[in-house]
Amino acid sequence: MQRRALVIVNPSARGGRGARALARLRGDPRVIAEWAQSRDAADLVARMAAAQAGGYDAVAVAGGDGTVTLALEGLRAGQRVPLAILPIGSGNDFARDCGVPAAIDAAWATLASGVVRTVDVAEAGPGGPRFGCVGSVGLDEMALRVLYASRWPRSKALNIYSALRGLAAYEPREVAVTWEGGAFRGPVMFVATMNTRSYGGGFRVTPTARIDDGALDLCIVRASGKFRLMRQLPRMLQGTHVDLPEVVMARSPWVRVEEVGAAPLTVCLDGELDLARTPIEFRCLPRALAVLVPEDTP
Repeated sequence: MQRRALVIVNPSARGGRGARALARLRGDPRVIAEWAQSRDAADLVARMAAAQAGGYDAVAVAGGDGTVTLALEGLRAGQRVPLAILPIGSGNDFARDCGVPAAIDAAWATLASGVVRTVDVAEAGPGGPRFGCVGSVGLDEMALRVLYASRWPRSKALNIYSALRGLAAYEPREVAVTWEGGAFRGPVMFVATMNTRSYGGGFRVTPTARIDDGALDLCIVRASGKFRLMRQLPRMLQGTHVDLPEVVMARSPWVRVEEVGAAPLTVCLDGELDLARTPIEFRCLPRALAVLVPEDTP
């Protein structure tokens, strides 16, 4: 049985290269596809919301983690048909943790014949922006500003470069962090509240996180020498940093982050700036999203 699907393409994904990779899929008889290209973020959100009443069997978004985050906003009023992800962005961490194949042909096959899996998403403040991967404060803000100022297409290499440049410029800020059963107060390099194992195209910040466990995973990196942290960056990529003395790890259905004696801090959500400020409480929304995955997904 063919699925009727709306495919919403983010034309800027991976500097436009991602959208071009979809060209050979048009006309594939396995899916009765209606194609749409989003004009901007607001347009993508509106298209996702309208599609829930459009008589489709599935709605696909083609892009990276930022595109998925916009789709989540479009589903705020409710989800009636499952979401398919065509991971053509520079960072596809949410799709990876859901079990969506990285290869575009395999992801398209998942749209055609995949099964529904329900996964967690997160919310930044009551009724606030939703996100799939990470809400963070600290170093990520500096890294993202470097990233946005770059003329190079987004890539994992650019993400690493931006992290190093951001680290060189960042000055630790004091925060108070509380979660179910624990608390921390002190200067930090960054605080990341995660729904997935990784973000930023493969930074495995919380390597034991699960996307369907009803909880968020927390990683706090205390203030430390910058050169030491630069040397530890490979461990952050591999997820072997959790036993470092400056790292605090925890798991909780909610995490609250407050600034201490300073101006509010910028909250970064899945690579987006200026959506929220501290104080902020992140909450897990258990099994809030229905997504298509291959039938053999564990």
